[in-house]
Amino acid sequence: MRLDQIEAYRRDGYVFPIEILSRAEAEGFRGAFESLIERSRHCSPKRFDRLHLFFDWAHQIVTHKALLDVVEGILGDDILVYGTLVLAKQPHDLRYASWHQDSFYSGLHLTPSTTAWIALTPSHQGNGCMRVIPGSHKLGSMEHENVADDPHMLNRRGERIKTDVNEAEAVDVVLNPGEMSLHESTLVHGSTPNKSDEPRIGFIVRFVTSQLRNPNTRLMRVRGDGDCSHLDLADKPVMSAEEALASWLTFSCS
Repeated sequence: MRLDQIEAYRRDGYVFPIEILSRAEAEGFRGAFESLIERSRHCSPKRFDRLHLFFDWAHQIVTHKALLDVVEGILGDDILVYGTLVLAKQPHDLRYASWHQDSFYSGLHLTPSTTAWIALTPSHQGNGCMRVIPGSHKLGSMEHENVADDPHMLNRRGERIKTDVNEAEAVDVVLNPGEMSLHESTLVHGSTPNKSDEPRIGFIVRFVTSQLRNPNTRLMRVRGDGDCSHLDLADKPVMSAEEALASWLTFSCS
């Protein structure tokens, strides 16, 4: 990661675009995710999260050398995966994400952390790319409110910040397949509906270090040898494709 990119991240709370996957890799991972969508239609999972704990293709993403080399520029060489989530908007999808901070529900502002948003399809204004407010990470944690009965992508809680946002300051995080952005957990960000004829698929990875205390989830070490004796660590998934699918469906649809 270049020094100017690190400086931009510290100043603005985000940095993009950073290429980490080849076009062929991005297409392959997109295909694997779209296959998962098709094979899980019978239970219609609301969230496609923690995929790296079950599927080899998702584990390949979170352990990709190019990705970890970039994250190391922010966190150092002690890196663990806190969680993964795929956010997919289908063509003409009304769902959106209101202005919010990840830290409101994750608490990741209390420990060294960063979030990677990896594009598996083009992500642009027309199909509802992520939008960010530069420098808003310096405002600290902000008060949020819940949004009910709304086509909201944050479907477990539907949070939005109570403070008005000057959308004239917003920056569209435009990415090509294989490119990613990094952002701070306190960065104010959101997205609009997909008004295009193409899908928008992003693979999100939240990274922390072994300094994390009292986590509410299993972590996965992906680089370094920090003291993790206080953490519950997951191993690389070794199940067959069918076993992985069955286990993840049980986890997601129960």
